[in-house]
Amino acid sequence: MTSTTTSDSQILKVENLSLSFDLDLQKGHTVRDVFVNLLTHPLQSVLGRREVHKVLENINFELKVGEKAALIGENGSGKTSLCRCVAGMILPQQGTIQRKGNIQAIFSTASAIHFSLTGRENAFLLGELIFPDLNKEELKEVIEEALEFSELGKFLEAPFFTYSRGMQARLFLSVVTARPTELLILDEVYDGADEFFQIKMQERMNKVIEKSGAVLFISHNADLVGQVCNRAIVLSDKKIIYDGKNVTKGLALYKSLHGGGYKTGQ
Repeated sequence: MTSTTTSDSQILKVENLSLSFDLDLQKGHTVRDVFVNLLTHPLQSVLGRREVHKVLENINFELKVGEKAALIGENGSGKTSLCRCVAGMILPQQGTIQRKGNIQAIFSTASAIHFSLTGRENAFLLGELIFPDLNKEELKEVIEEALEFSELGKFLEAPFFTYSRGMQARLFLSVVTARPTELLILDEVYDGADEFFQIKMQERMNKVIEKSGAVLFISHNADLVGQVCNRAIVLSDKKIIYDGKNVTKGLALYKSLHGGGYKTGQ
């Protein structure tokens, strides 16, 4: 359920959210497998108990204007799944999500609309998806600035499938950071980008984060989390175990729970 009836400063409110995945649907059974199971175990095939994996349980939090929240937790703790629910890409089995304004979600720097299209063509298609409020001329201005920032030059006219991972990251990041939004979701945004471009992108990323209403941020880089975020939400065993403005405390809690270094990525 989605609503925009929030207070003036509230961008997002998540209440009693629970999410599970049906693992039986993920196994990719062939027609032959289904036929054999029906013959050998007819009752079990029809009435059998499905294998369900719980991902998130009773999640509650809200984001207000100016809050930049880090989602911290071990691999598989549900950080990306939670962000995909917030972005409207996954429908949870239970709970409500109230959102205000536009959402701009960055989940993969290797994303493309169509691998056979050129980098330029992909950039414009991506822009149409994430900046639906812009008219044709406004979109052209935004995308051309992003393409110039990417420094891909003549490769912009090459098919996307010829791009290295670093080139894919350059194109994708340049476009999605072209404008701020009410709610910005960043999941491992520098994954695949070369070191030089990460340095160049940092200032641009900081600007779009600063100008956006609120931010949900996932990163392996604890130093970057400390620089960008003013709030930490720690996930463990499907639940939120810490939610506060002390980011250092949140990172320390995660480290104490799991031993070793800061591993804040999905």
